[in-house]
Amino acid sequence: MKIYTLRTATKEDADFLFHVKTVAMEPVATAMSFVFDKEKEFAEFLQKFEPDKIQVIGFENQNIGRLRIVRSPESIYVGGIQILPEFQAKGIGTAVFNDLISESKLSNVPIKLEVHNVNKKAIS
Repeated sequence: MKIYTLRTATKEDADFLFHVKTVAMEPVATAMSFVFDKEKEFAEFLQKFEPDKIQVIGFENQNIGRLRIVRSPESIYVGGIQILPEFQAKGIGTAVFNDLISESKLSNVPIKLEVHNVNKKAIS
């Protein structure tokens, strides 16, 4: 039994998904000395927002994260996974990746993932 759910995002999820992205990536932004302009970043986020390409991660009937996967014959590309800090370290991200690894093995298609070199949590 999965400990998480996935559903395709909708336009109504934009505020939540932006919040998840910014809160979950705050340690990375801080480590990179990135100055955050919320209004500017949100405007850029909305410009590029394609809800049908993003999934909302659910846990215990709550929206807790975002996942973007781009599948092609060449790879299963993880274009982003962020989970709200209060739901991190509960095995949810690990469960998502275990399912992706199973999919990769079954399809014989490799997983590709990029991680900021300052994102120690993601690297581990």
